[in-house]
Amino acid sequence: MKLFSKFFLVAALCAILPLILLGGAALWQLGCLRTELLGSSAATGRRTASAGEQALFLESSRLHVQVVERRAVELEDFYEQARRLVALQTGLARRSLLEPEPAPGTTTPLWSDKRMAEQLADPVFSSTTLRVAPYAAYHLSPGVALERVEGKLNRLARLGEYYAFSHHEYPWLKSLYVGGEDGFIVGYPVSAPFPESYDPRARDWYKKAVEKGRVTWTNIYLDKDKRPVVTCAEPVFIGGRLEGVSAADVSMESFLDRLFDLSELPATDAMLVNFAGQVRIAATAEPGGKFKWRSWEPEKAPDVRAYLRGRLAPAFAASLRFHSGSLLTDASGLPVPDLNASSDGDLLAYSRIFIKTRTEGKYWYYLVRTPVGRVIGPAREVRSTLSGLQSALAAAIARQTRTFAFLIAIAAALTLLVSFLAAGFGARALSKPLARLAAAVRRVGGGDFEVHLRDTSRDEVGEVSRAVNDMVKGLKEGVFVKSTFKRYLAASVVDQLIKDPERLKLGGEDREMTVFFSDMSGFTSLSERMEPQKLIELINEYLTAMTESIFLQEGTLDKYEGDAVMAFWGAPVIQPDHSRRACWAALDNRSRLKELCREWQKRGLPVFDIRIGINTGNMIVGNVGSPNRMEYTVLGDSVNSASRMEQANKIYGTHIMISEATRLGAGAAVEARELDLLELRGKKQAIRVYELLGLAGQIPEARIKGYRMYELALAAYRAQRWDEAEQGWRSALELLGEDQASQVMIERAQAFRLHPPPPDWDGVYHS
Repeated sequence: MKLFSKFFLVAALCAILPLILLGGAALWQLGCLRTELLGSSAATGRRTASAGEQALFLESSRLHVQVVERRAVELEDFYEQARRLVALQTGLARRSLLEPEPAPGTTTPLWSDKRMAEQLADPVFSSTTLRVAPYAAYHLSPGVALERVEGKLNRLARLGEYYAFSHHEYPWLKSLYVGGEDGFIVGYPVSAPFPESYDPRARDWYKKAVEKGRVTWTNIYLDKDKRPVVTCAEPVFIGGRLEGVSAADVSMESFLDRLFDLSELPATDAMLVNFAGQVRIAATAEPGGKFKWRSWEPEKAPDVRAYLRGRLAPAFAASLRFHSGSLLTDASGLPVPDLNASSDGDLLAYSRIFIKTRTEGKYWYYLVRTPVGRVIGPAREVRSTLSGLQSALAAAIARQTRTFAFLIAIAAALTLLVSFLAAGFGARALSKPLARLAAAVRRVGGGDFEVHLRDTSRDEVGEVSRAVNDMVKGLKEGVFVKSTFKRYLAASVVDQLIKDPERLKLGGEDREMTVFFSDMSGFTSLSERMEPQKLIELINEYLTAMTESIFLQEGTLDKYEGDAVMAFWGAPVIQPDHSRRACWAALDNRSRLKELCREWQKRGLPVFDIRIGINTGNMIVGNVGSPNRMEYTVLGDSVNSASRMEQANKIYGTHIMISEATRLGAGAAVEARELDLLELRGKKQAIRVYELLGLAGQIPEARIKGYRMYELALAAYRAQRWDEAEQGWRSALELLGEDQASQVMIERAQAFRLHPPPPDWDGVYHS
């Protein structure tokens, strides 16, 4: 029977006067409940929307800084490549000028009047005003006699091959040339020939390089096609005497397209500012998200404090003090401390760019502006949607309240006899379910997900109660998965579990999985030599990189134990290729550590290596601990074996040791060699162990031959053919170079030759 049908049945039994009084009381109580229900849901919606805006803003700020820093590094590398081209040209020119002039009749290219269009496929070399050698040309300044500089020109003709190589390898290189102090220029022209009156000594790039006495950069200028170009120049001295200036013209058009490719960001403006605060190049987002850039000559470039009404000036000021970062501004362009004060402002990101000369350099600055509205737009849409739902809920409750009042009035007019107790029962029957619903919603809004409504009636209140129960169940599962696994799993795996909770099994379960242990080599001595703060920073940097490798292969991070890492694959999400994932994570660990070591050496920090043990087998997985503290972990003999294998690397001088089960599970995805038949410490049954070498197809053929020679020697060793085994391992050493495993096995073969093993020897080594 429906809710209102129940009410009509009760109202028919009540006297009209008590019904009116109690009906009014019921309406008043419903109004209070309506206010409380709407207030609770509105507060929950505001908190959810605010948290979403803050999280979205923080993530976007991090992404802005990453993109800006990446573009800044690319620009530094671009300038550095151009500087090195000029430096190499300077060295080649100096060496050529120091060498004796080529003798007539030699194969060294000399200048001639012949056209070289067939070599260069360039119409510019058809000009009769040029005298050319292979891939090079020269021009004499007005008043300079050929006889005076002919010797230097002949020696500089050797630069042709370097010019041809440079223009082939660097498509952004416009011209590469040497201006002589004696009044000539030698280079590789890629546009119209030099005019008759051209004198390099009168050019700004020449005079600036001579004045500074070192590598110099011109301002970014526009060529005849209105395209941005920059010139790098360096004086050429021999014995303290100025011989000329080595220079290169570099087209920046294609690189600027890359520099202002900000498709990852919702940005609207970006600019490149020089050390004087001039906006040399600025870009604005067009419809569709692509940026269109423009540039200015130095004398026309606007100041960053005035351009775009100074919206990016705070970022420029910050970049003068810090290398990179981000900040918030309000609608007037002033920095503000938090998102609440910047609803109509901007998110600014910046990074410094160091343009090097040979020994010095200057800073430029890369700035990006994104309106805050674009950053948190999705979160604001969620807030708007929640507000609409709130309004719809209020309207629905109001309609139901009006309908209820109307029905009471009809019932009062039609009812002749009033029963006080029956009317009271009817009012309570209507208010109690709504009160329970309101209380349940308040508890959910306060973060209590243990709410469960037991109203199983088939009326409207029962339907709403069941809907609330379903909602609480979904929220509880999502919060549980995130709180339980966000420390252990990659974000992609957590998202899978939230979308499909049926894949999650937390009870103790015996399952075939792969477990991984890693440890730093020489950590004790390292900790004794380093200051505690620096040691912690170094370990955190190391553990961050190692964890990223594990999460990249969607592994579960079990725990950190000091410098050691434990992880496993195959739970909570079933992964059929868990052995392969663990092997790839171990190889990526080693690769990332090598990159870290190169960086640490530059910073004067000590370096170290790691040992890794991986085993595949059945193990118990589940939540272990007390109700106050639980850990999702694995237990069992297979886990202990992986730990022992990590330690056994010391015996053979290896870095990654895997079991036979892991080797079979990884299959053709990796390369490995069999090391030994090993009885691990504390175990009674021996297992075959392998050294993980690398990804399939990435090991040089010569080393593959060495590893296969090792395995052939191992077979002879197990057959007690000691001489053959020793010779095989020596052959492996010749192919591999240093290989502690081969050296260890040679010593064992020599020992058994002198003292043969017992008749029941099975080839097992007891660690």
